[in-house]
Amino acid sequence: MAEDKLGRAEEKVEESLQSGGGHALAIGFYVAALVLIIGTSLTLYGLLGPANQEYKALGININLWWGLFMVFFGCVVLGMSFASPRRRANQNAARGNSRNHS
Repeated sequence: MAEDKLGRAEEKVEESLQSGGGHALAIGFYVAALVLIIGTSLTLYGLLGPANQEYKALGININLWWGLFMVFFGCVVLGMSFASPRRRANQNAARGNSRNHS
């Protein structure tokens, strides 16, 4: 009984990996990419934009600083996305399945 349930669970995992259910990149990758793009454009606007807008923010170039923060945050989330245990487990499972089927 228990062996039968275990066998079915293994079949479901293998079927999920073969059908594309074991995606290597999570949503964090896409969120980080979007934050990086917006942060980069905001940083460039802060550097290259009109200089007279600083008086509105008490002399602080708010576009530059928020852009730099967004770039930093996007890099951190992107790094965490690539280093996630789920991604490594999916890669190891895919390598194991390709070795077993060869």
